[in-house]
Amino acid sequence: MPYADQNTRDRDDAATRSAPTAGTVHSRDPRLADIAAQAGVSEATVSRVLNGKPGVAATTRQSVLAALDVLGYERPVRLRQRSEGLVGLITPELENPIFPALAQVIGQALTRQGYTPVLATQTPGGSTEDELTEMLVDRGVAGIIFVSGLHADTSADMQRYEQLRAQGVPFVLVDGFSPKVQAPFISPTTAPR
Repeated sequence: MPYADQNTRDRDDAATRSAPTAGTVHSRDPRLADIAAQAGVSEATVSRVLNGKPGVAATTRQSVLAALDVLGYERPVRLRQRSEGLVGLITPELENPIFPALAQVIGQALTRQGYTPVLATQTPGGSTEDELTEMLVDRGVAGIIFVSGLHADTSADMQRYEQLRAQGVPFVLVDGFSPKVQAPFISPTTAPR
């Protein structure tokens, strides 16, 4: 649209650059200065909160996160609240009849406790345990149950479970034990012959 004068165009340009409105999710990275101004804190404090560094009071941390929300910015994944009701259940392929049976029993137990199981199945040529774990963590599950996962493979790198623990995600190992992983584990026992 042609402008009658430069002042009109400048006003329109300024309006399109104005601060974001609440409820709008922006794809660009939030500016520390904007968040700091909204929260009433320094840019250094905002940086510490966004990077998960210690030394920030809980109320200040909440103010920074609220500022992100008010400005319409999406919180970084690690700062999103965990879902209180979703629990990931990662199983190997379902062709072996033991795995669907375990998934059914575990799913029923979770449901009775008020949780919603999210079944993630590994298939040949499909997603790996690590990919499924990342997907569940990104969706904010309250915890993950691994059935016959890499923890049961004595040659697998167990560091993946320590990384999960460092992220604050609780997990349980079913059907397989590794002394290298500090986690609750359950292994079906067979009756003595």
